[in-house]
Amino acid sequence: MAELIPVEITRSAPGADRRTLGVLPLVGIFFFTVSGGPFGLEASLSSAGPGMTLLMIILVPVVFGVPNALVAAELSAAIPVDGGYYYWTKIALGRGAAFVFGVWNSIGSVLNLALFPILLVDYLATWVPDIARGKGLVIVDLFHGGFVVDLHWIVTVALIVPMAYLNYRGSKAVSEYSVGMMLLILAPFAVLTVLGIRHGVGNGINVLSPFMVPGQSVHSSVAGALSVIVWLYLGFDGPSTVLGEVADAHRTYTRALVISVPLIITAYLLPTIAAIGSGLHRGAPADWVQGDFIVVGDALGGIWLKVLLSLGSALSLVGLFMAILLTSTRVPRALAADAYLPRWMARDSRRFNTPVGALLASTTVVVVLSAVDFGSILRATVLLTLASILLEFVAFLVLRWRYPRMLRPVRVPGGWPGAVLVVLLPTAMIVYLAWSTAVDEAAMFGMSLAVAMLAVLLYPLCRRFVKGDRPDAEIDSSRVELGPDRFAGFGSRKAGV
Repeated sequence: MAELIPVEITRSAPGADRRTLGVLPLVGIFFFTVSGGPFGLEASLSSAGPGMTLLMIILVPVVFGVPNALVAAELSAAIPVDGGYYYWTKIALGRGAAFVFGVWNSIGSVLNLALFPILLVDYLATWVPDIARGKGLVIVDLFHGGFVVDLHWIVTVALIVPMAYLNYRGSKAVSEYSVGMMLLILAPFAVLTVLGIRHGVGNGINVLSPFMVPGQSVHSSVAGALSVIVWLYLGFDGPSTVLGEVADAHRTYTRALVISVPLIITAYLLPTIAAIGSGLHRGAPADWVQGDFIVVGDALGGIWLKVLLSLGSALSLVGLFMAILLTSTRVPRALAADAYLPRWMARDSRRFNTPVGALLASTTVVVVLSAVDFGSILRATVLLTLASILLEFVAFLVLRWRYPRMLRPVRVPGGWPGAVLVVLLPTAMIVYLAWSTAVDEAAMFGMSLAVAMLAVLLYPLCRRFVKGDRPDAEIDSSRVELGPDRFAGFGSRKAGV
């Protein structure tokens, strides 16, 4: 075994007792790292139209979501270690590329994380107006409302702390809560689906009409739908970071993925058909606003369905925060273990074997960001996340070529043509999104590009002044068999066996 593994991933130890996650708990983590329910699709209805939204709900997973999931399934089965895609990139492309990927992923994740507790308190403020941002008690107000410490922030922190504590308890605790919350979210949407489709069929409502917002160009409609729906299908590779805690990793991960992909597509498609079928904004798609799924529930089922969907909206934000915090903390932990960040960020809890250092750092940043108005920065991180997916695709192809005899319990079918095709379609979609953003929102594109380049520039500085001569961390490679390395004999790219 030793001669098949590069020195970067020599054996260390998580221990078999950590591998406790089964299929259903992993489905719960998948559901919340990717979806959390159809909340947010209202923005696509208003910006793209009903027909275009339904088309993209079906098309995006075929072109983008499923290919991303297939790549993640192959690499997760071949390299089932904590840190997931960080180590895939490191083995395929080297330390520099892994560092860049880790920084892109960590920045995108922590900014994304800060959104969910803020939105949760914004939602609660509709019931308790005094906790709205900038209202009631205001302790600090800087930069004309850009940084506000107020009652809204206090409530946000009060919600963040118990969710972070649950993450400290480990993936098993988070996944168990995720399964319960997933069922509580999907149950009222199942009722909404039945009522909405029955109403639409009974009243002869064409859910594809109007196909686009009247007066809108095809490009604007496609871009408007993709800007929402691609974001709603991000995250199929996220659970790879906790594979060190999954029992029978490759089989469990693959089975959970097979269940999660159709479940998430169905959870988007059917409630959206039902909402359009309610006739709420018939003929005026631009009138759809965030929260209209709850309005539809009230119209079709009454106050009881409205309350259940409102509860589901809150649980969705809680589940998204906990699942993404769980999967995202493993990447900064890996960066810290490789000595690019302070060593304390690589520290694990002795009691729960969780990355307590990275968890503390991520939670602290989220608490600070909860006082910041950073909406435009957050939107720009979507492109940053897509850039990291492109790097992941490159790593997938390089691993196919560099280690042709790697043990791959799960493979993308079709040999090399299948491998190329599975990354070609999502890459084309990402390039189109980047181009449309550069044309329509140049400032956002420039901000994304600046953050991406910052990570590239940071690598030589961190390598020289932070890492120095300290070695990379050892991880558990007991189930990784790379086989012969085509790079062996190419000078510094030698496998290092």
